[in-house]
Amino acid sequence: MKLNAVSKNLHPRNVFRISRAARAEVRNIFLEISAEGITGRGEASPNAYFDETAGNVRHFLEAAAPFIERLEIESVADIERAWLEGWPWLAPSRAAQCALDLALWDWLARRKGTSVAELALGRPARPVQSFCTIGLSSESELELKAVELSGFPLIKMKSDSMADLTPIAFIRKRTGATLAVDANGAWEKIDIQAVSRELARLGVLFIEQPLSPARDERMPELLAASALPILADESCVTLEDVERMPGCFSGFNIKLVKCGGLTPALVMARRGRELGLRTMVGCMLESSLLIAAGVVVAQETDYADLDGAWLLADDPLTGLPLRQGVLTPGPGPGFGVEPAG
Repeated sequence: MKLNAVSKNLHPRNVFRISRAARAEVRNIFLEISAEGITGRGEASPNAYFDETAGNVRHFLEAAAPFIERLEIESVADIERAWLEGWPWLAPSRAAQCALDLALWDWLARRKGTSVAELALGRPARPVQSFCTIGLSSESELELKAVELSGFPLIKMKSDSMADLTPIAFIRKRTGATLAVDANGAWEKIDIQAVSRELARLGVLFIEQPLSPARDERMPELLAASALPILADESCVTLEDVERMPGCFSGFNIKLVKCGGLTPALVMARRGRELGLRTMVGCMLESSLLIAAGVVVAQETDYADLDGAWLLADDPLTGLPLRQGVLTPGPGPGFGVEPAG
């Protein structure tokens, strides 16, 4: 059936208050598409690292309204075709592509009276253990965060250019959780071989993105010398990047807003497994809508880092609780989340 998407169905959420992060707010874009009395919802979480803004995402989605209104979506194959054919309208915004892709998945699953997981994978989504992140913090802040994350099974810790291991050792003494360390590309001048040995001694599971993508030529040597697996984040954005991962990284982090939605994310997860790589699905600062889409991908990955909605003070969607680091999806329909209030 043809879908209707007009400017009034584009919702910029300008006041996502953040309770557990340094930023005061985040601006995301929500897209609603409707037909046959059914509404499907998608979300984009624009990130400046990829030159994405809420204004640009909204512009590209509004410009694509003629394309969206001509869509006829009856099957998953139609969504996959729409993902490809819509790119000329939405390029270069993968975030806008993600919002449309999610809205189509949500709409079709609701129309069929099922969940997106059952539509995409043929089975209901299981609960997912998620990493919860501790950012760069003072000792007093670390003490509070250690208490807040008590009992959580997975904790990811951010690191800076100094690669100071003191915060990691501090948290290790206070929790039996599995730890991972995300360098966010900052370890340009660090002896990664030596640091990896110390992290392994502290029981860290893996290192994420030690160098910026501009230094990927160094990764084969660093990977061979590392005592821990190394996962890519910014070095693996789209499906095409997955083919470069073997020999450079042990695996990669899939983020829906950087690859263009659920459709490519599922393909990336499956291709990573074929290549013998470790896979993780991650997030930006997102509502439960995008997190619910990430939970679908997490059914196919080794790890999940989906705490983006947990970090918000005013998540506008409900239906996907995170308790003690475990996300429990509802039975549907669609992504299983609904507008709050």
